[in-house]
Amino acid sequence: MNRKPGSKEFILSAAGAGLAVLCGLLLLESPVGSPWVNASYDYLFRFGTRPVTNNIVLILMDNQAFDELHQTRGQPWNRACHARLLNKLADDGCALVVFDSFFHEPRDRASDDSLAAAMQRQRNIVLMAGQAAVNHPDLIGARPVLPAEMFLAATKTNWGVAWLNPDLDSIVRRHWPFPSPGPYPSLAWAAAQCCGAIVTDKSQERWLRYYGENDPWAQMSYNFALAKPKDYFRDKIVFIGTQPQTLLPGTDVDEFSTPYTRWTGQASGGVEILLTEFLNLMNGDWLVRLPSGAEIFILSVAGILMGFGFCRIKIPWAVISAIVIAIAVSLAAVSWSYFTNDWFPWLIIAGGQVPCALSWAIAVKIWRKEKAQLVPAEKLPATPGYRLFQPPIGEGAYGKVWLAKNSKSQWRALKVIYLKKFDGSVAPYDREFNGISRYQPVSDAHPGLLRIDYVSRKSDDYFFYAMELGDSLTPDWQGDPEKYKPHDLSSERAGLPNQRLPFHDCIYITIVLADTLEFLHQRGLTHRDIKPQNVIFVNGLPKLADLGLVAEIRPDQTKTLVGTPGYMPPDPEPPGTPQADIYALGMLLYVISTGRKPSFFPEIATTLVNTKQTDNFFPLNAIILKACHPDQEKRYKSAAEMRQALCAIAKC
Repeated sequence: MNRKPGSKEFILSAAGAGLAVLCGLLLLESPVGSPWVNASYDYLFRFGTRPVTNNIVLILMDNQAFDELHQTRGQPWNRACHARLLNKLADDGCALVVFDSFFHEPRDRASDDSLAAAMQRQRNIVLMAGQAAVNHPDLIGARPVLPAEMFLAATKTNWGVAWLNPDLDSIVRRHWPFPSPGPYPSLAWAAAQCCGAIVTDKSQERWLRYYGENDPWAQMSYNFALAKPKDYFRDKIVFIGTQPQTLLPGTDVDEFSTPYTRWTGQASGGVEILLTEFLNLMNGDWLVRLPSGAEIFILSVAGILMGFGFCRIKIPWAVISAIVIAIAVSLAAVSWSYFTNDWFPWLIIAGGQVPCALSWAIAVKIWRKEKAQLVPAEKLPATPGYRLFQPPIGEGAYGKVWLAKNSKSQWRALKVIYLKKFDGSVAPYDREFNGISRYQPVSDAHPGLLRIDYVSRKSDDYFFYAMELGDSLTPDWQGDPEKYKPHDLSSERAGLPNQRLPFHDCIYITIVLADTLEFLHQRGLTHRDIKPQNVIFVNGLPKLADLGLVAEIRPDQTKTLVGTPGYMPPDPEPPGTPQADIYALGMLLYVISTGRKPSFFPEIATTLVNTKQTDNFFPLNAIILKACHPDQEKRYKSAAEMRQALCAIAKC
């Protein structure tokens, strides 16, 4: 028997390269990779930071100051103390004062007047503003909450919102807003502009560059600042803010984690992070992540080289090479970010792709050594009148779907439902069969329904049904059925920026589905599982799929949890009703129009609000909110009513 060892070697090496590339892209683009991406950023600051020469003093309302000046935690600070400090700063000729303390409302007239007068004496001063959510049925957003008018007038309306936006692990990594600048200035941005910083107003995603565990600015308690000798603060920039009562993460409102929290276990006050943002803007030090295309290219090249390389050398040398590559990538990435303003999630290579490629190479060599045998191919079920093609094109909880040809050589999708998938329970197996049987007679009566050609008889092991085949993402697949990839609404979104369909496509698809639902509801049927994966395209037309869940409308039915979380109405409303279908259709419209997951509802992405689609989206959002209203009495009464609302904004 003739062998071609080179060919098999190449295939296994190529598989290793593909696996390493896939590993890198998965860690880059999915939530699974967030720890690798976040750690790549955090450990940039473990090995050294840039020096800072700005003349800055941070005055803290800390535990000692609270005690010495007889102030109470949780209570507003005595404004007479603030006036006294500001007068000292003015006498010394301080260059800029930044107050991370909110003077929202007037209090004591005498102390307020003295504070305002002290503010007027400053060369430059910036006050903190707050932020409040805007609650409106058709809009989700925020607005600034400004200091009291008398203090705004005293500071020539110099204000900025003091806001930080930590990630899910509580670490602050990005400038707020992200991208910046936003519709109104941050406190750091307003302070940098007062100091003449050259910062472009072009919207940019800015990442914080931290300056070390030991902060690069002078720091003192509030009471010590009051006692400093004359002219100590001359030409200095002074930030004033509160230090948390403890530095244990999660024990104070104005307390945030930083990359250093990973190894010190200590958090920072918000004013320290705002001061870091200010220094970034003053010195042009903020970090910028590489464009997505560049990151994908780097990860692809790294995966290909390691996937092929490790498979071609012996295991000991592969292990040594992996260690050297991981160290080299780490040092190169950290140095690169130190000398430039760019950063890249390097741990995806060092901690993700390197182990992945190495593991594959070791597994291949062990497989060869032990001469493991491939698992025999699965035996195909008997489907009289239809020829099945391996491998299956889909698999669900209850069965598998194959490409098939009928006796007329027409392509079909054939789904086999196995009794064993129901853990031996006959009732849900019967429900699946009955659902398909009820659906088949009406399946060709509406263009939005997937046509069922044939339903087999139910046996003790399995039954099957043949349906029209959806479009393929891969052209000219008929010569090689393994290339067939179904084109559904989920795959349609995956190929679009932000996974968001154009406005008119959202309207068109939802109108078709609403009309289809109305057809089912009028015939006493509900779908019960409307979601993007269950909308397939046939000759370019959207159609409802996953037909086994179609059921009769029964007002007295018991609550059966059938459907997909996120697309089901909230408890205690039962699923499986026309109103539940309308809720699911509204949630589908939310997902395809915003690019967000159902768990984010009713949040709107800032990338959508800031685009030219905004005017079109708000009327559409009103339809989404009504269709997905928690109270079913306030939803659309029927799918037809929802369709009319969609047609009204589409002017069809």
